[in-house]
Amino acid sequence: MMQHAHAPVHAAAAPPRPLGGQNRISPNNRFIPICEHADQEIGTTASRRTRRGDFLRAATWAISQGLHPKAGDTTLRVARDLAARLNADGHVAYCRDTTWRRLGVSRRTLERHIAVLRELGLLVWAVHGTRTNTRPAGSGEWAGTATIYAAVVPRAWDDAVGHRVRGHGYHARHVGFTERGRQLAIADACRRIRPARRRDTPSCKTNHPRPTAEMRGKKNNTSAPQGARPRPCRRHEVPEPYRASPGQAAHAVSVAAWVRPRVPWTQGEGLRRLAFALRPWIATGLSAADLAADLSAWHVSRRPASPASVIMARWSETADHDVPAAEPVGGEETARGVPPNAAFLAAMDTVRARLTSLSPRVEPEPDQPGFVIRDRILASLAEADRARRARTAEQCLTFAEWESVCDAREGAPW
Repeated sequence: MMQHAHAPVHAAAAPPRPLGGQNRISPNNRFIPICEHADQEIGTTASRRTRRGDFLRAATWAISQGLHPKAGDTTLRVARDLAARLNADGHVAYCRDTTWRRLGVSRRTLERHIAVLRELGLLVWAVHGTRTNTRPAGSGEWAGTATIYAAVVPRAWDDAVGHRVRGHGYHARHVGFTERGRQLAIADACRRIRPARRRDTPSCKTNHPRPTAEMRGKKNNTSAPQGARPRPCRRHEVPEPYRASPGQAAHAVSVAAWVRPRVPWTQGEGLRRLAFALRPWIATGLSAADLAADLSAWHVSRRPASPASVIMARWSETADHDVPAAEPVGGEETARGVPPNAAFLAAMDTVRARLTSLSPRVEPEPDQPGFVIRDRILASLAEADRARRARTAEQCLTFAEWESVCDAREGAPW
């Protein structure tokens, strides 16, 4: 990489030296290419300095007008590549070895089109590159000096588009427009304005019949008849078992917040999605402790991809089993189970009472307010800081740690 190949160049150009016969328009109004290298310097050029937009427009104009017999589409590609790398001063590093690879042309082709841009008065030399090594002798490294070009526009382009220019040479300035130039600038601005985006494409428009307005009286502000267009239904209907009021939804979220840390395989699910999946189970009257116990007994993989989907699928299976079976055709009687007797029901009540006494129901703990949690955290941090400052020299592992303890004691407030 050559020196200052990518660094912004702030070369102070020498004031333009007026030359005789710098007007590059022949008596028959034909552009004369600038073939002398002496007229392609930043201090001797008849073109004025410019920025990216005018440089590209001038290059397009010069190539489309056929001012140079060797200028073409490749010349415009080279100009666009240089314009994309212009800095704030309108200077650009040549970087020949990377530019011809980026453009997909040969090195000789790139050099030829750069020369065409110079002859069109669109590029001038700001710094001539050299292969002299700029690194210290004996360092084993080599770095030359990059060639720096300055973007300019010829006076012929200013005259063609109606620019009023003050001054001469590189430091000339564009100060206004002629009457014809103003019209051309307005037309060019209108052409470059992007059209407003449509809200929908023609293929998305509908041609449904619309009711005509009823004209009553002499007023021109009329409205369509009431009830002419039915109100569209909701796009996403929530299934019946999952519908809930705002209060029920908030209660489901609090239950899910209590259940999730106690059931490992549900900890990968979002809180609101888990609360939505648990709504049917909560509606049956199950408490948070009962839900945690039931979910822990399910045979589920350690980390399912979607715990909410597992819960919803299990509810669908349960709801399907609860649907009563259809009556058999032909009057056939089916075998019915024997109802439990009184002794069995009494034994079941005894077992439930014993289990309740051994493991009473755990009601969900109320959520702590945010300021209580914050005060606890601050108090624990303050206690840890006091314990750190109260350490003795024997409790410190290194001398630097003991010095930090002493500094903390000196800096602590009384």
